[in-house]
Amino acid sequence: MKIKIAGYTIEVVEDENILANESRIGEYSSYEQKIKLHPGLTEQQKNETLIHEVLEAINDIYELGLEHDEQLCKLSVAIHQIIVDNNNII
Repeated sequence: MKIKIAGYTIEVVEDENILANESRIGEYSSYEQKIKLHPGLTEQQKNETLIHEVLEAINDIYELGLEHDEQLCKLSVAIHQIIVDNNNII
């Protein structure tokens, strides 16, 4: 699967090398232009992690300087909740 962000085509793949036991279930690589997700995620985890990694890409591409724990993690959870709870609109 591919997603376009700010003119970049970012590939989204499952990667068994992502170590879920180290609380790392997703990763954005600007060098590879790739988002990697751990293959064992539930649908909810996968969607929330994808949103988080998309925000990581936006933060990187636009040089926003958002902090990972304080801003990106909270934003990804909030956006996921809004999309899920309002799927009749979004």
